[in-house]
Amino acid sequence: MFQTEPIIYLQSLGNEWLTFLMILITTMGSSAFLAALIISITFGINFRKGILLFQLLIWTGLITEILKTMIAFPRPDFVDNRVLNLEYGVKNSSPFSGNGPEGVFKLPDREVLETFRLQEKLTHSPFGFPSGHVAVTTALWGGGSAIFNSRTIKNLAPVMVLLVAFSRIYLGRHFLGDLLGGAIVGLIFLIGFTLFLKSPLKDDFFKKENFEIAFRRQNLILYFILFVIPPALTALSLVSADAAGFFLGTNVAYILIIRKGLPDDTGSTEQRILRIFIALLLFGVSSLVLAVGFSSIETTGYLSFKLIEFLKTFMPASTIWISAVVCIKLNLYRREKELASSQDTELNRKSVKP
Repeated sequence: MFQTEPIIYLQSLGNEWLTFLMILITTMGSSAFLAALIISITFGINFRKGILLFQLLIWTGLITEILKTMIAFPRPDFVDNRVLNLEYGVKNSSPFSGNGPEGVFKLPDREVLETFRLQEKLTHSPFGFPSGHVAVTTALWGGGSAIFNSRTIKNLAPVMVLLVAFSRIYLGRHFLGDLLGGAIVGLIFLIGFTLFLKSPLKDDFFKKENFEIAFRRQNLILYFILFVIPPALTALSLVSADAAGFFLGTNVAYILIIRKGLPDDTGSTEQRILRIFIALLLFGVSSLVLAVGFSSIETTGYLSFKLIEFLKTFMPASTIWISAVVCIKLNLYRREKELASSQDTELNRKSVKP
């Protein structure tokens, strides 16, 4: 499960075109692609279903990152310097060569693990097990199938997961064991999500009164889950500041939206496309501006660095609220209560007709 020979063999068969294709495929498991897709679903198809998928992917990503940090297994290019990091084109400088385990079910070499945990644990995204790409891809396509009750998505789900998984091996970013671990994590969250959709908890998540500032058990539980857990995990160094920032930014945006009334999903195709465009534009521009702006700031300490990483994802994620407000102001859709009022008026008109 943690041998490098299959990776080296696949890379020996590759060429520039195949590498380019694998990089395109692997982006389907990236945070940027997933954010763009979920934003498009939220503003273009169904607001509630988009928000639920957001929660599924965010929690899957958070737990996957916790497992990565706790297990602290290296990626293939650290275990064996013959493995190429084709995703980023980084030259392999590992001191180890051919140090993959001999048995199929054996773990990486102890010397490799000890060296890796001493040298690499503070670098950006060094950990391999489990695969985050496979975990979130499994959750996304399985969750999409469940929430939309779509046979087409259900049939596509295993194909998309296998494509992303294959790209991660070919690009030298994961072992087979990492992919299996990611698939298991994704399936566990998918099962939990499916049960959640069938439970009364799904309706509670869209009740405005559950998000008021009040000392009710339901309110306190929801606020604890949405706003206390991520900072706590970051303080314990179990998740990165940027992951916590995206999680909190999304939840802050949702709270602000639901307290004003959830938008409906009515509108023409042109209106839906315009809503998606506005949301993606605000998200993309804010991400770019913050990335450029913060790149010119020199951090003076660990906490300053963490704060910058947090803000770089928190602020773009919170633009979901701004996008909803802008779309409502532009009459691209109405709020839930306004839609209900118009429907009641229409029913009254029909009832008085002779």
